[in-house]
Amino acid sequence: MAEQPPLPEDVTPQQFFEQLLPMGFQAQAGDGAAPSEFAIQFTLSGAGGGAWHAFIHDGHMHVAPGTKEAHLAVTLSVDDWRDAALGRNGATLGIILPANRPGKPDNSGRAKALKGTMALELARPEADPFKVEMQFNSAATPRTVLRMAIADYAGMQDGSQNGQTLFMQGKIKVEGDMGFLMQVASLTM
Repeated sequence: MAEQPPLPEDVTPQQFFEQLLPMGFQAQAGDGAAPSEFAIQFTLSGAGGGAWHAFIHDGHMHVAPGTKEAHLAVTLSVDDWRDAALGRNGATLGIILPANRPGKPDNSGRAKALKGTMALELARPEADPFKVEMQFNSAATPRTVLRMAIADYAGMQDGSQNGQTLFMQGKIKVEGDMGFLMQVASLTM
């Protein structure tokens, strides 16, 4: 993965989604695992928030303000987005935008087949829990809530932590449909 430069503290959601996200995607597209076609809807709640639709087609990402149908809808607060974008309070951008991991296949086809909602409540030591909801193909059910430490979740996303091990250690609490959780977890394998 190409290392991305740090974002400026005053980056706005509009700048991030409409300019920086497509540039970052293009920088990583050469790693070979980019989906051929996939749509993601991002919605940020709170002051300064909004909605952006990202569409990936033939190795390019196009982002426009507004709401459209998507294979994956990601919803979080502006404050949690800013923490993820700037790497603050234990959050990383990988929590809401998992990066390509070299050697891992494009699993967008499996993501297109999923139906359900995964809510994350990630505990962090110096701030309120980081909350993000990921809805696959506009399906509210099944619904699964995953509670764990933000550092452990970030480690699962970057491959340095194993979800099965964390679960067996009691570091992951699950509420709802365990089968759906396993389907979502298989996307990172």
